[in-house]
Amino acid sequence: MSKNGTKSDQHKDKILNISREMFASRGYEATTTRMINQAAGTAEGLMYYYFPHGKHEILDTIVYQGIINRVNQLQFTFDDCLTKEALEQRLMGIFESIWQAFQEEENYHSFMITIHERMLLSDDQAGWLLQVLDGIVGQIATHLKTAPTLQPMPESQSRPLARVIVSIFQKVIYDELLIKNNRQLTEQMKNQIRPELSVVL
Repeated sequence: MSKNGTKSDQHKDKILNISREMFASRGYEATTTRMINQAAGTAEGLMYYYFPHGKHEILDTIVYQGIINRVNQLQFTFDDCLTKEALEQRLMGIFESIWQAFQEEENYHSFMITIHERMLLSDDQAGWLLQVLDGIVGQIATHLKTAPTLQPMPESQSRPLARVIVSIFQKVIYDELLIKNNRQLTEQMKNQIRPELSVVL
């Protein structure tokens, strides 16, 4: 990459990072492009060079990047889970990985912005959210079919089971982050999930 390319990327990332922090703390509507430019120390024309559609394109990018980052962090397999208990433990590990992703400020802010500004999301953004959940469901379903303790498990069973598992994770994440404003993973939270996983498995 050229020096100009690197500097250009740095300017763009700076605008995104400042916008992400301001959208998360002030809200999208209360944050103006003037505020963003002042905080970033950039001219208005430069912001529109990177984001021709202005503030809403910045929101699009923040939401998209946050979702992609969270999904890309998930890597797992169930091939070595020879018992139901081992499978439950691996699923708990997946939940903890998802939870840990939200501890990174960039991901946390992107998530909060996505939720708080959901009325402003475009159809594409709504599609990304659905794709993320469906992607996690798909990953878990694929690996459930190969889990020794559950074999044989057809597609007609693995995908609905994966969807229930993801809904368990999703409820805890939403309850803790959005309703309780809690970012600490506690034993109480784990103890809430474990029996639910045990029942569905």
